[in-house]
Amino acid sequence: MTIFPHQISDVIQLYNRVSKLKPSTLLDREGDAPKDFVNISEEAKKQQILSQVKNDVLERIRDAK
Repeated sequence: MTIFPHQISDVIQLYNRVSKLKPSTLLDREGDAPKDFVNISEEAKKQQILSQVKNDVLERIRDAK
């Protein structure tokens, strides 16, 4: 893995910004952060289950040979 000088510079800048913050400030920011969530429709759930079952069946057939 190659690490380029600009990557090191970015990490140093981030460290300098974070090191100046108080730990309590960091904890407060985590609580305020919006939570990401995904809502999957019923049709998508059906398709996901059918796809998973299909893959499982094909895998069993291949293992049986």
